[in-house]
Amino acid sequence: MNRYFIFCMLLFSIPVFSQQINITGRIVDKINVAPVEFAYVVLMDLDSVLITGCTSDINGDFIISKVTVGDYILSVSSIGYETSATQIKKTEGNINLEKIELQPSSIQLSEITIKAQSVINKTDRKLITPSLEQVKASVNGIDLLQKLNLPRVSIDLINNRIIAAGNGEIQLRLNGVEVTNAEIVSLQPNEIIRVEFHDQPGARYGNAVAVIDFITRRNESGGNINGNAMHVISGPTFTNDYLSAKYNHKKSEFAANVYWMGRDMDWTRKNDEILRFTDNEIHRIEQGIPTKFKNDDVNTTFNYNILEKDRCFFNARIRYNFQDHPNSYTDRRSTLITSVNPEPMEIYDHESMKNHIPALDLYYQQHLKNKQLLIFNVVGTYINSSSSRLYQEYQEDIPLTDIYSHISGDKYSLITEAIYEKSFENSKFTGGLKHNQSYTHNVYSGNTKADVGMNMAETYGYAEYLWKKGKFTSVANIGVMRTYYSQDNSKQDKYTFRPSISLAYNINEYTFLRARGYIWGANPSLADLNNVEQAIDSLQIRRGNPYLKSYYDYGGNITFGYNKGIVGIDLRSEYKYLDRPVMESIFQEGNKFIHTPENQKKYQRFNTEATFRLRLFKEHLSIALSPGINHYISTGNNYKHTYTNVYTRVNIDAMYKKWILNFWATTAENWFYGETMNQGEAFQMLSFGYNGGAYSIMLGAMNPLGTDYKTRNENRSYPATSTSQLIGDDLTPMVFLKASFNINFGRQYSGSNRRLNNSDTDAGIMSGAKK
Repeated sequence: MNRYFIFCMLLFSIPVFSQQINITGRIVDKINVAPVEFAYVVLMDLDSVLITGCTSDINGDFIISKVTVGDYILSVSSIGYETSATQIKKTEGNINLEKIELQPSSIQLSEITIKAQSVINKTDRKLITPSLEQVKASVNGIDLLQKLNLPRVSIDLINNRIIAAGNGEIQLRLNGVEVTNAEIVSLQPNEIIRVEFHDQPGARYGNAVAVIDFITRRNESGGNINGNAMHVISGPTFTNDYLSAKYNHKKSEFAANVYWMGRDMDWTRKNDEILRFTDNEIHRIEQGIPTKFKNDDVNTTFNYNILEKDRCFFNARIRYNFQDHPNSYTDRRSTLITSVNPEPMEIYDHESMKNHIPALDLYYQQHLKNKQLLIFNVVGTYINSSSSRLYQEYQEDIPLTDIYSHISGDKYSLITEAIYEKSFENSKFTGGLKHNQSYTHNVYSGNTKADVGMNMAETYGYAEYLWKKGKFTSVANIGVMRTYYSQDNSKQDKYTFRPSISLAYNINEYTFLRARGYIWGANPSLADLNNVEQAIDSLQIRRGNPYLKSYYDYGGNITFGYNKGIVGIDLRSEYKYLDRPVMESIFQEGNKFIHTPENQKKYQRFNTEATFRLRLFKEHLSIALSPGINHYISTGNNYKHTYTNVYTRVNIDAMYKKWILNFWATTAENWFYGETMNQGEAFQMLSFGYNGGAYSIMLGAMNPLGTDYKTRNENRSYPATSTSQLIGDDLTPMVFLKASFNINFGRQYSGSNRRLNNSDTDAGIMSGAKK
């Protein structure tokens, strides 16, 4: 009996004393070796019965603890990747699988790989994987972005523009590389694995209010040719054409693209202005007549890159942008009636401009051992600019005022940047240094003669630390910028501090809370710093100010998000405070009014916006509604203004098989700064079409409901109060045709993710035209 009892005790004790081990590893993207966060790691027995599981951390690392020795299958999956399966056999000790590579998955339109749009909430961004229906219904990258209905982002499909709520800057990136709208237009929807929406951008993104990063896949050989075209068939000349090609050979990729945007139309301006002199008041009313607006922009890019997998990546890009605007947006012809002269006068205001902007962009990325990464970027840019303006007031063909100016400019700039990253178990450190050196030379001739040379240097260093604990994540960074500026005998040298902190809490996999606070330093524009005067008309002058100072931008926001099933909700409130911002002042000097930028007291903006999304009938129908409100308080040295604007956007997408129907409408989101209100665009767009995969065709109309296209600007300055309205009669309704094609040959080479890109497009010219 004693032997039997001991035998039973040993039998039941075997599980207790069985050896238990830990299984560890790191999950990375097979293409760019970047860590794959929040991947699902599942341990199963050989009959595929679930044993246990976990998710990878921000560095792609995972650990499964206290596993009994045995034979298992380890399955790893993540949205946008093919599932990986690894067999584990009995072993004596802990198992370190080291690196598990996930291959980006191919979304084929003939097979359902992603049935519904997926959203993963992270500390500073959302990872959004498009649904199969969204991919099938889109013809390019911007078209797909519009169907994702990102909060606080408005997509203008007519002009291929992406606009942020509150008039802020949106950075577009492709696999981490900052790119232009044209390069996003060239993307094929089935190339896009996911879209990363950074609504809490870190220090490296500068003063962008949001960053949209398209993460794409590349095959291993062959090439691609694709094109898009949009032409108005009923109305003015309105063209967006794009053509791109790329070819892969072994470790190299060659690519080229060209984008042409053309406009040729007539519109009418109406102006109402009151000039209050110390001894009298002049009321000027302009009744406009149709005036031509014409411009052509051509953007060309040639790109080469080479990848040594797991080691380094080199990219060289040559850009050339040509801008030809023979008839400017500010052009006008009108009849002028004034309170001091009953006889009408005629006004002719014409401005033209040409820019040539070549640039060379070199990029290098090096992976180091122990989860370290180095990135270097050098960009050299040359801007050759030429502009002229003729302003005339005449009565019965007799000139009363004749103002002519011509400006020729050259700008040379060099931007260099270096970034270092080091990842730890639950945290990541990032440090960077960026320097921008530029020299601008502008020659003014005509009524105003001046020769202006400006030197500017900006050096920005920053450090950022991300730390994660359970459902809580924090990101803290601090930056220091040194700004140097010289013009004639005027010199400035200033240091500004730029700290920020972001906090995030994922309540569950569907709901999150995020908050951010920051202090940012801002510099005056080169155009404002010009030590030169330009006549606006017979009674007003625009004057630059070389003594402007840098100023601070304080702000913060809080965001709530929920996304589950057919419902998505985003709520966000933010506050911005500018201390001593650069805003316009208007004052009388002799018999003229002077418009000049000055450091004013303060500027405040409050914004609240909500986005409600419904995805119905297996995503065949999606509806998004985004109401919002802006409240502005602008306090100058001699004025104070408040302004409130309520706006709404609505987007409806209906998709069935290969047929697509879209309706988009927005009321005007207005922007108030200094003493000026700029009205946003208010219009609707309806389109219907067919997407056959290799080709698509769409028929649409802008403002199909028949409302006129109008914009409005108001200057509330007491010395010079004005209202300007632009009316485009032939823009309503505007019927257009869009078509695209896509030709693939072979399979394309797998490229790498580039993390940053810099560019310079500020020519530093001050114009006298009315804004």
